[in-house]
Amino acid sequence: MRNFLLLQIRRFILIGSVVALVGCSMGLDYVKPDTQLPQKWLSADDQSSSEPVQQDWWQNFHDPVLSQLIAKASQGNLDLQIAEARITEARAARSSAVASLLPTGNVMGSATREANQLAVPGSFPGITKPFNIFQTGFDASWELDLFGVNRKRLAAASADLEASQASRDDIMISLLAEVARTYIDIRQYQSQLAIAQNTIDADAKTSDIIKQRFEVGEDPRFDLTQANAQLEEEQTQLPTYRNMLAQAEFSMDVLLGEQPGSTQVFVSTAAPIPVSDKKLILAAPAAVIADRPDIRMAERKLAAATAQQGVAVAKFFPDISLSGFIGLLNTNAGNLFAASSESWMMGSSVIWPILSYGTLSANLDAANAEQQEAMATYRKTMINALSDVERSVTAYIEQEKSYQSFVETVDTNQNTYKIANQRYEEGQTSYLEVLNAQRALYASQKELAEAQAKTSQDLVSTYKSLGGGWKKQDTDKSTAP
Repeated sequence: MRNFLLLQIRRFILIGSVVALVGCSMGLDYVKPDTQLPQKWLSADDQSSSEPVQQDWWQNFHDPVLSQLIAKASQGNLDLQIAEARITEARAARSSAVASLLPTGNVMGSATREANQLAVPGSFPGITKPFNIFQTGFDASWELDLFGVNRKRLAAASADLEASQASRDDIMISLLAEVARTYIDIRQYQSQLAIAQNTIDADAKTSDIIKQRFEVGEDPRFDLTQANAQLEEEQTQLPTYRNMLAQAEFSMDVLLGEQPGSTQVFVSTAAPIPVSDKKLILAAPAAVIADRPDIRMAERKLAAATAQQGVAVAKFFPDISLSGFIGLLNTNAGNLFAASSESWMMGSSVIWPILSYGTLSANLDAANAEQQEAMATYRKTMINALSDVERSVTAYIEQEKSYQSFVETVDTNQNTYKIANQRYEEGQTSYLEVLNAQRALYASQKELAEAQAKTSQDLVSTYKSLGGGWKKQDTDKSTAP
């Protein structure tokens, strides 16, 4: 009896395997779209290179505080932690889809007491004799997936998992770029505070000199009034820069995933605005597109939508399942484990929703629309990515030229201010000339700090557009102490 049962189980498994292997998968197989890419960048053809995109771009600024903040944000940022949780969720969904392709089985045991006329032949209608049923054993079932419903669901779950991983990488790129830009803001406001304070100190000394000369009758009251007004005007700039500095620090706290005030530990000592010492090298368009996680995410979502089309098509066809049981069955608990209690069962079922074609057709129409939407989104993402690189590179190149102009302007204004002071001390001119030279110098110094910060931030934006910073192994290596 036992050998016969084992033989039946083997046949059951063999039949199911053969049917599954010869079954066809419904729906179109996914093929990655073939997108034509430009051979070179319009904005900087002379800088195009076959080199890969630099992942640890922040190292070019040689700023240890920036590297520390990037390392801390990579570990503590809450948006990144949310993305990691979504990856875990998508991985679990894929594991569930894999399990749906395999047989399911349970070890079961039951005890029931029943009464029915069929079990007691010859009894009078309405008169039944209760009896017990004791059962234990192993039951199994297997949905053969003859038309590929579960296989398409697995393909969709796999693509969703890869899309969630690409989403996490995209968040990492944006995070690192935002940390760098915010850090540059902090150093810019510190520099502008220092410029304002230095100017105030210089004005205070000048005001004292004018006051002394006014008291001895060498300068008119107008010069003293002008000097005091200039000093008061410049003092009003300090609260503005302090507020902007505080706002940038609080923004950095959020990026780090820390309580307000945590950034202050890193930036309490003022430092220059970080400037890269390495010339920007652009990777070829094909390499950039391959490295941009937003494009990979859009492509994987397209793959998932295509697989869901296959699921919708396969739903028009029957679901075929095999089931079986092997174990013990007896009406007497004391005899349950006797040889006579051996029991087995094999069966199959076919479910074909022949009267649900309206619903199935609507589901297929929805799946087709979602696939078309995913295709359009993928193409839009590709175009946006190419445009993003062109715009960011153009902005950086032009801003770098502007920055060099501001450097020359500050040098010129410094010489003018020096000459005006000498002329004033020698009595060759009024304080108005000094005041005008000082205002021009102060304005150009502020503009230079802004231009320097904007140049570094545009460079950061360029690295972001190129897809730099998402590879975990590079991030970990570059931020190591």
